[in-house]
Amino acid sequence: MSKRITLISFIEKNEISRVEQLMSNITENTCKVPYGINDEKRYEIDNLPYHFTIFATNKENQDKVLEIAESINIDKIQLKVNDIKIMNAKYDSYCLYLSIEENQQIKELQRIFYKEFPKEKYNPDDFIFHMTLHIDKDYNKVLNLQKILKENFNPFFLKFNTLALYDYPGEMIELINPLHKF
Repeated sequence: MSKRITLISFIEKNEISRVEQLMSNITENTCKVPYGINDEKRYEIDNLPYHFTIFATNKENQDKVLEIAESINIDKIQLKVNDIKIMNAKYDSYCLYLSIEENQQIKELQRIFYKEFPKEKYNPDDFIFHMTLHIDKDYNKVLNLQKILKENFNPFFLKFNTLALYDYPGEMIELINPLHKF
């Protein structure tokens, strides 16, 4: 069992199909698990769906995170995916990701958890919301994947009204639908 949990956007199949369609242009296996967790089995343990991380914390906070998440009552969140970028990641690796336009709704959602469990990494004023597509130590590989994906990329919207809590990385703990219906 993991010592960490992560709260993510849970994006319905019909919404996430845009991302899956984009990724269908990539013929090699990709991996969303960062280095430093279980490097030898990164690809095998990569079972989180495409998502935007809202918050992560220690497993001991699970009950409080669930309590907070289940009490949230906000409108659906619609995000504009506007680019495919690369950022430095842990252990000399690179993260290929979908970026979004500035969005106050997702920041306010994150702020709810940040207030309860202040951790600077998840400060919504500084956090880079992103959807990880692949993490690798080979920068040229990541750069090539970015080039392939950008060939047919057009900005698009994703919306969600459900959250999911996962062991990180690991299995889903609970699907939470605290937001208004679409």
